[in-house]
Amino acid sequence: MVNCLAFNPFNEWILATGSTDKTVKLFDLRKISTALHTFDSHKEEVFQVGWNPKNETILASCCLGRRLMVWDLSRIDEEQTPEDAEDGPPELLFIHGGHTSKISDFSWNPCEDWVISSVAEDNILQIWQMAENIYHDEDDLPGDESAKAS
Repeated sequence: MVNCLAFNPFNEWILATGSTDKTVKLFDLRKISTALHTFDSHKEEVFQVGWNPKNETILASCCLGRRLMVWDLSRIDEEQTPEDAEDGPPELLFIHGGHTSKISDFSWNPCEDWVISSVAEDNILQIWQMAENIYHDEDDLPGDESAKAS
């Protein structure tokens, strides 16, 4: 059973759903009978999905647990080393595990890149941002940035 859904703000045909079967699925409304892709890393039923307001390939989802997952659709089917595969599929960009209670809601900040607020059932609000090296490949960083990291 589908618990939640969200339209991609950049593509009128793309829809994400979260379900009781612990999956997040992508659909093209022109062919709704078959999912484009299934994300199956959640351990409990998914009850919220939300697209990044500034990046059409970034989606977040949370389940009945204490984890919020951020997905990058552009990384679907990328090759992985066996070590990387242990952390999840290539499209699983980040897992926020900072809450000690079930996450009850989350929202992308529409003004600040990569900022998410999440709140849990213990009324703890967290506003957080992934480190830049998580969402940018090393090849994408400007030369002076990678030189500083050395």
